[in-house]
Amino acid sequence: MDTANNKSGNKYLSLDKVPMNANGRIVNINMDHLMRKKLTDMGLVRGTEFTVKGQAPLGDPIKINLRGYDLAIRKNDAKQILVEQI
Repeated sequence: MDTANNKSGNKYLSLDKVPMNANGRIVNINMDHLMRKKLTDMGLVRGTEFTVKGQAPLGDPIKINLRGYDLAIRKNDAKQILVEQI
């Protein structure tokens, strides 16, 4: 999942494609029930805004800031999270 367009023409992309220091909003989490539950329990729910804060030297994991705390997400998991860049 790389990019898609919504009805208003804004681009959706996977979380791993959002550049450093850019802001985004969670649109959908396309994972199995258990992993989606873990992420939603940590605050990644539809509509949540976040900022990409950094990446490890090889790009994995990705660090985002949401709801006042930093969260590291594996790149494979970030590829399954659909976001809207804002």
